[in-house]
Parts: sequence; C-alpha cells; structure tokens
Amino acid sequence: MELLLNDEQRLLQESVAKLLAQAGGLKRTRALRGKGDGFDPAVHARMGAQGWFGLLVPEGKGGLGLGLTELALVQMEAGRALAPEPIGATAAVASVLADGEASEAASQLLARVVAGDAVVLPAIDGSEQAQQPAAGLRARGGAREIRLDGVCDGVACASECEGFLAGVNTGASALLAYVPRDTKGLVIDSRATVDGRPFARLTFDRVAAHRVVVGPHRGAAAQRQLYDLLLFTAAAELVGVMSAALDMTVEYLKTRKQFGKPIGSFQALQHRAVDDFAKIVSARSFLFQVASQGSLSSAMASALKAHCGGMALEVTKSAIQMHGAIGFTDEHDIGLYLKRAMWLSVWLGNEAQHRTRYAAF
Repeated sequence: MELLLNDEQRLLQESVAKLLAQAGGLKRTRALRGKGDGFDPAVHARMGAQGWFGLLVPEGKGGLGLGLTELALVQMEAGRALAPEPIGATAAVASVLADGEASEAASQLLARVVAGDAVVLPAIDGSEQAQQPAAGLRARGGAREIRLDGVCDGVACASECEGFLAGVNTGASALLAYVPRDTKGLVIDSRATVDGRPFARLTFDRVAAHRVVVGPHRGAAAQRQLYDLLLFTAAAELVGVMSAALDMTVEYLKTRKQFGKPIGSFQALQHRAVDDFAKIVSARSFLFQVASQGSLSSAMASALKAHCGGMALEVTKSAIQMHGAIGFTDEHDIGLYLKRAMWLSVWLGNEAQHRTRYAAF
C-alpha cells in the first residue's frame, strides 16, 4: 500500500526535512564522522522541541499522541539526510518509559527525554540472537538493590549520553532498568562502525540499577516492545536511505555523459533504475502497511527489518555500480548511503536472523 498523507502528516514530513537541511544535511554528517559522540546535542535538543521524541507518548504525559506512521515518516527523512542523531532509539525509549512504572522520578526522566534535554539510549544487545534481545545482561540481588552483569554490544552514541534503559534477565523474569552513564562498574568502549559513527560495547560489572522502569510483572513484554520498536525505526530509516540513494543516482544518470549522450538514455541503466525503484516501493509499502495496523507485532517487526535490510543493500550497491568508479571514492556522497545500509541491515540481527524470528512467531 502507498500512504496518502493527511495535512498533519505532510506538515510533519516537511518540517523534519527542513530542520535536517538547516542543520547541515550531508555536509554535517561528514563533519561528525569519527568525532566525539557522532551527533550534535544542540540539534538533538531542537528535534525534541519539535516533538519528534514524543510521537508515541500520550498527550497526557507530554507527548504528541500520534502513531507508527508518523514515526516512520520522521525516520524516513532521517535516513534520507543520514542524520546522525539517535532519533528512533530516543522515541522508542520515550514510548517504553511512558508505559513504565508510575513515579515522580520516572515522569521527570520521561519529560526530559521527550524534550530532548536528556539522551537516554536502549541497552539492547545487537550482537545476540534476535529471539533473545536482553540475553547479554543478568541481574542479581534483592528487591532493594539490583546489580547488573554482562556485555551489551552495538549501543549508538553511548559515550556522551545521560544513561541507558537496559533490558535485563533475572533468571525467573525480566525487567527494564535505568542506569546512568557514570555508574560505577560500567565500562563504555566506543568504536567506529563502517559508516564512521560510534557504537559502543557496554560492560556491566556489578553495576547498580538506578531504578527499575518496568518490573518483572511485564518486563518481558516491555523488552520485546522496545526491541520491536527499534527494528521498526531501523526499517523506516533504511527506506529513507535507499530512496535518497536512488534519487541521487537518477540525477547522476541525467548529467553524466558517455559517447556524447547522458548515460541515463541507455536502456540497461534505465531497467536497473526501474528495478531499484520497484524494490523501494515494495519496502515502503510494507512499512506503511505495518504502521497502519496501529500496534506492532514481533513477527511483523522482524519481517519488516529483514525485508528492508535486504532491499536497502541491493539498491545502494546498485547505486554505487551505476555511478561507476566515482561511486567507490569516499569523497562521493553515494558511498555514505551504502555504508549506512550495511550497518543498519545487521544491527539488532541480520536478514537471516529475522526471517528465523518471523518463522518462530
């Protein structure tokens, strides 16, 4: 299905594109590669002021009370601009916090996350099998004090965030706990991924949980909700990545000349571009179909991530090939889209893992 945007959705999409362009677009993305935490806190705060992080948070709790379709539109534009801020991860954390334990401390944390004043990231292990999103962390201790042990890989923008929403297995149950970044025993080892953004390995050594956000009575469901939302936002971003890559390629085909004519006039390249367009339409239609259901099931989250990851890799690789030799240079922006697709397609489980998870559900 193709989405017919209403006025509110159209304005949201346009405002997202405008803010990202004003922030610096691809030039800013290049400048932030390999530097610090890989994103601009000032731009992150502007996104919060626009309400992006509260899209799934009810209005009564300070959010916009919208749905998955609006979140998909934001993430698609973020993918088109290769925005380095953890937009989808922050929105997913805010949604889970809104459904978590009711307390003054939790409400204050939620308000700061939604406003963009605090960057709280999900500590969901991207290296584990997709069916066990929190298998890397274990909890011990009693009700008064819970201490965490284990390793969590693939956490974006971890070095300068305020804290983490960690998925933990207790043996008999599961929970989500908030852990400040500077908690004793927590070691953050950041490294650059293929697209130049920092992703960290978190090592927990008897780390005290600051507070339990979602307790054992619904911890497993909350972990799955957080994990599935991350898959959904990654898929939406992949749709934006491949769409921008094809747009850039089509423009190149119109201007690059060979044998005295634009290479876009060659039928073989026309057919390849059409094939890539069909793949994008397939992924985008699937995304909107899942979003239109209102609620997100684990089966559909995995199916969407698998499909969009595979299609994005095919489209961005094709874009490189249609650019020819210049596409293989780091100076050309088309390579940034392939590298982003490479990372997102394997983050939190690759295509094969999520096909397996879909079959299991």
